[in-house]
Amino acid sequence: MLKSSAAIGQLRELGSRRPLLLLGTSAVAFSTAPVFVQASSTSGPVFAFWRSWIGIMAICAGVTLAGRIRIAFPRGREWRLPFWAGFFNAVSMVTFMTAVKFTAVADISLLTMLNPVLIALWAIPMFGERPGLRFRLWTLVAILGSGVVILGGSTGPDGDPLGIAMGTTSVLCWSFQYVTTKRARATMDTIPLMVGMLVVSTLFISLFCFATRAAVWNLSGADMLHVVGVVVVPGGMGAMLLSWSLRWVPANVPPLMYLPAPFLAAAMAWLFLGEGVTLVHVGGGAMTLAGVAAALLSRSGKALLATEYTRPTASPPPV
Repeated sequence: MLKSSAAIGQLRELGSRRPLLLLGTSAVAFSTAPVFVQASSTSGPVFAFWRSWIGIMAICAGVTLAGRIRIAFPRGREWRLPFWAGFFNAVSMVTFMTAVKFTAVADISLLTMLNPVLIALWAIPMFGERPGLRFRLWTLVAILGSGVVILGGSTGPDGDPLGIAMGTTSVLCWSFQYVTTKRARATMDTIPLMVGMLVVSTLFISLFCFATRAAVWNLSGADMLHVVGVVVVPGGMGAMLLSWSLRWVPANVPPLMYLPAPFLAAAMAWLFLGEGVTLVHVGGGAMTLAGVAAALLSRSGKALLATEYTRPTASPPPV
């Protein structure tokens, strides 16, 4: 007990003195997710199946060990928003992990940089938020940059239109999941919402795997290690360090710190998996990065971030 308390005290001291170190480490942890998926030999749906079941068991075990947390599951119509959030999470996870198999880590990772601007766009009708003209123009630049990545990843001798389409679907569904969970947080506590959403997501993924007769039981030991790696590194360490660092950093810092994550993922894929990085990736990714960063740093972008990330919200990227 004393050793545990001392370790927590040291981590708290590190967080207060070097919060950006924790946040940067979290970004690196999250960027490993597509690399783990690509390194496995199993299919995207099978990977998502085991990632979901192991992840939900880990969360339930953590809540049980905490002991003092009481989970009040949604009732009646309260299940509507967790249901849709779980559905979008399931579609996003399956399409993301399948898209990585069809294309390359760089293609899919660069597409995820659209998440901040998509969330801001969906917030217009759902929450009445109105970004300014400069935000909209830089958003257009970011979308054009992603268009370059999409065009490069879906054409040419090594292109795969289906994989790029799945990657785009994954990004869209994750942004829908985010705004849905944000709306649900107005009336629900975080842990019941998250557990409910993950239960629904896991059931949808399981039904999909059984309906398509996916070989969920033919998983090698090495592939199981890759699944556990996703649960522990991006799903566990990444999320924990992000939550820990939020106490000491301004609200608009985390989204900007996570913008280089796709480039980190591409670099890891090049180093460990031998995947190539083309000029299309560099040019389109740089254009998207510049557009998203400039949009978020504009006056209305900062106002949106201050609103979006200081209200209680729910989930990290689909890993």
